[in-house]
Order: sequence, then structure tokens, then C-alpha cells
Amino acid sequence: MPQGITIAAPNDNAFRKLGNWETYNESMVVATLKYHILKQTIDMPSIKKGDSIYASTSLTDDKFSTVTGGQRLILTKQPGGEVVFTSGFATRGTVLVEDLKFDNGLVQVIDSVMRVPETLESTARSAYNDLTAFVGALYATDLITELVRQKDVTIFAPRTAAFQRLAGTLESMDKEKLKRILRYHIVPGNLTHVWELKNASSLASADNGNKLTITRHSNSIFINAAEIIQADILISNGLVHLIDNVLSPDLSDSRPDVSLTTAQPPVFTPTGATAVGTTVPTPFASNLPCTVSCPVTQPTAAPTATGTGAGSGQGAKSSNAGVAPARCTGLTGAGVGIGLAVGAMMAVL
Repeated sequence: MPQGITIAAPNDNAFRKLGNWETYNESMVVATLKYHILKQTIDMPSIKKGDSIYASTSLTDDKFSTVTGGQRLILTKQPGGEVVFTSGFATRGTVLVEDLKFDNGLVQVIDSVMRVPETLESTARSAYNDLTAFVGALYATDLITELVRQKDVTIFAPRTAAFQRLAGTLESMDKEKLKRILRYHIVPGNLTHVWELKNASSLASADNGNKLTITRHSNSIFINAAEIIQADILISNGLVHLIDNVLSPDLSDSRPDVSLTTAQPPVFTPTGATAVGTTVPTPFASNLPCTVSCPVTQPTAAPTATGTGAGSGQGAKSSNAGVAPARCTGLTGAGVGIGLAVGAMMAVL
């Protein structure tokens, strides 16, 4: 086993919450276990309240992740002092017991099994429905395959309501113009976590390097004139920041009016219907491979756990196929019920 690591070890009750593991194959279970092993030793007192760490894990298998250095977990210290791990589909686990030492590093006992991040499409279908219009537009322009092949990607994805307000404008565009707009929302080869977005800095988009400019004001973060409303959604090849407006590569100099007490207006001129809401049709949804007339199957890329927050959703069932029997780890005296987790993780390394 490597030295200087941190194991995020779900307690036995966290595994019980998953239910039946028998439907999952060994490679999927191994990937999930490796996702709980961080490549550095991180003690919980070292994290300041309100700060987060974007930590690389031992999951480097290209079938599950194309993030350089290993798929990531987010560690955040809450105002109350507890540390929360965040994984795919916004599945979260709170640290119950901190900094159990063993020969190779530290063990942090958490109350949920972390979920391996999946593709943008799978994440949109099963956990973040507000990404549906964006994914549909990627299919409409044949950009979905291009995006899936990219590594270390950061996506600023407009929420469905942003597309609804501009449904007439966007759906009337020719394919190449819409493709350029969508590429402007994608930053290839540059994983940029929300706390790395510095005021007045910029990022090079997939639209020939056309710049995206960050503005920070009070507690708000804007990309050009669009505000980030949900940050750091982990996906298999990077991360997504959900924004409240569609960006225009021809208006890259647009900036927010920070004096407004309401949402920023769209940079495009709306034409046709501008209504938003759950009863309003989702633009580009008909371009998805499956629609309401084609039942969507649950993803099978990783076991699911009970999540919290805006991104929690119901995903695939779980399996314990391939999980090695628990071995003595020297932690049995801790009395925290983590034999299954630690034993299995040591077996895969």
C-alpha cells in the first residue's frame, strides 16, 4: 500500500444503507473503493472553517475517470467545525471520527459511501435535471461526443430556465452558430474549482480560446454577466458550474451590473416564448437519446449512496461483488465499525 494517504472509510452502517451489492461487477466495486483513498495525508484540524480541499484519489482507471492524477473528492469544513466529503451526484459524507492513524497515513470515518462521478449526461438525468437543456443542446449540435473525450474539463452550464427564456432565440439559430455558443461555455484542459475563480481573472474557452472573465462581488461569482448558482458538480472528466444565463462569445466583454437586486438580464435578445418553470417545455430535450416515450434506465457506473443538497438523487443499485473480506487493520479497538471498508480498500491496493 502507498505511503502518505488518507482513507475515507464509510462505517458499516453506510454500507448497509446501500442495500444489495450483488448486481455490481468487481471492477465497479474496486473503482468505488479506490475513490475513497486520497493520495495525500490530510488531517482534519488542518482544514480551516469555510475552506475546501479538492483532493486527488487513487481512482485513475479511464473507464471511470479521465481527470489527471485521479478522480477528485471535495473536503469542506463547515462553520460548525465538522468536515464533509462531497462526491459525484452531490453525495456527501460527514466525518464521524477524525484522524485515526495507521502505518500508511490517516483514516477518516464517514457516514456515507462516496459515489464515483459519472458523465455529464448521466449526472443530468439522475441528479441535476437543471442540466437537461444544456445536454440536449450538446446532442443537437453533435458536441456531446467531443465533450466526453475531453480531459480535465470545466463547464459553465446554463440552467434549464436560462434556455427556456431564450427558447425562440436559440432554437432558431443554425447549427454552427449554436455550436459556437455552447463551446464558449466549455474550458478544456483546465479544472477550475470555484475557490480558484479569482476576481478579474479569465479562462480560455473551447471557442478558439475566446476568454471568459470572472467577477466576484460580495458573495456572488459571475462568469461574464452570468452568476454561478451551483458550483463544483463533479463529473467523470471534470466539473460543472451551473449558471443562470446563456453566455455569448460575441459579447465576451459583458459584465454584471452588481447594483441590481434581481437576476442579471440575458445578453441575448429574447424572441418568442420566454416563460420558465416545470410546466414549460425544455428546449432541446427532444434531442436526447431517450425522452418521455423512451424510459430512462438508471446509470451503472458506480454504487449510489444517500446524498444531500440540490444534487442528491436516486441512482443505480449497489453490489458487494468483489469486496474482499475485512482484515485486521489495527483499528479494531476504535469501536467505529469500519472493518469492511478498510479491509476492502487495503485489498485493492
